[in-house]
Amino acid sequence: MIIDPTDGGWLVRFGSLLDVEVGHGDWRESSPLGRPLVAAGAWQGSTFVADLYVVTTPHRVQLVVDTEARTASATWSTVPLTGSSLELHARSPLMTRPDVA
Repeated sequence: MIIDPTDGGWLVRFGSLLDVEVGHGDWRESSPLGRPLVAAGAWQGSTFVADLYVVTTPHRVQLVVDTEARTASATWSTVPLTGSSLELHARSPLMTRPDVA
């Protein structure tokens, strides 16, 4: 995961999977894979914390990146029934059963 500063926030890069815009002091909307996400976050010392909401669902993910410990975690407020893959929930249309597509 890479966190790049932008005007008024950050761009959080999840490798080659997706890029999410994160606002500082306000929510920033992006649709990295077709479904809208809003995100806000800030640095707390050497730790970056951001909340991401998948707009079309009731789900929220909290990202915590600790640069000193060199760790990153993504914790769902409630794990979606279709699994915990952020990439899956950011994709439009939501493909919960690829075998039926």
